[in-house]
Amino acid sequence: MFKKILVPVDLQDSKGTISTLNAVAKYIDEGVELHLMSILPGFQMPMVASYFPKEAIEQALAAMKSELENIAEQELGDVAFDVEVREGKAHKEIIKRASEIGADLIIMSAQKHGAVEKVMLGSVTAKVTERAKCSVLVLKN
Repeated sequence: MFKKILVPVDLQDSKGTISTLNAVAKYIDEGVELHLMSILPGFQMPMVASYFPKEAIEQALAAMKSELENIAEQELGDVAFDVEVREGKAHKEIIKRASEIGADLIIMSAQKHGAVEKVMLGSVTAKVTERAKCSVLVLKN
């Protein structure tokens, strides 16, 4: 049914990442392209970026990619996947990646936030659901 699936995960929530990857396995059929991604937020802001050398950001991205690859190999077994790690605003990077790969489904977990956080900060999941040009499956972990 779905041919290209994008799965963004928050590596700061390791239990949520594992739960999401376990659930994703149910949607994988033969021939499906599985694309995993994670986003390093905050470094694009000039004030924050000025305190970190470019090498530190590159090292952080490389470490995140390695961590996501390791978790995915453990949780997905023989399922083929690729991994993309980016820096930026999470919802924008997810939507951009979905467009780049021609995703027909994004699978992501709902983050558990209080009502005030949702109003003040917004939710990455809500923004992706509103703005994505493909279907979005939201998992309740």
